[in-house]
Amino acid sequence: MIRANRRIEALEQCHSEVLALCDGLEAVADSLPHNVQKRICLTLAATLEPLIARTQALEEQALFPLLETIQNPQMARTMARLREEHLADHSAASEVSEALQDLGKDRSKLSPDAMGYLLRSFFVSMRRHVQSERDLIAMALPAEPGRGPATDG
Repeated sequence: MIRANRRIEALEQCHSEVLALCDGLEAVADSLPHNVQKRICLTLAATLEPLIARTQALEEQALFPLLETIQNPQMARTMARLREEHLADHSAASEVSEALQDLGKDRSKLSPDAMGYLLRSFFVSMRRHVQSERDLIAMALPAEPGRGPATDG
């Protein structure tokens, strides 16, 4: 159980990093069209896909085995949905990363409104995904002394 708890702690750390990345994406969306900080766009673009990939890998290694122990027909559907979301999130992360690179290099193919919509759709979806997984972690793990609440945002 100790190894599983360490993986969950690592996953929770990734979730915090994803939420911080979402804050950065929101700041870029809010800065459009006139106050875009190109270096921040390039940093976010470089960080996005590896962070999503690392988080998804930890979800599959740490969270999915915990969920598989829950004997509930709904859980099988939930896990199937999570696997599908991983594919969609990976594809969206790639698109957002490319758009941020273009924006950071002053060659964006998207209008400021379209860019803002792309960023907002992604970070809203990611925040929802993180919150759902935090809820699942709280449901799957017994409460532990010193373990904070599964939500913070």
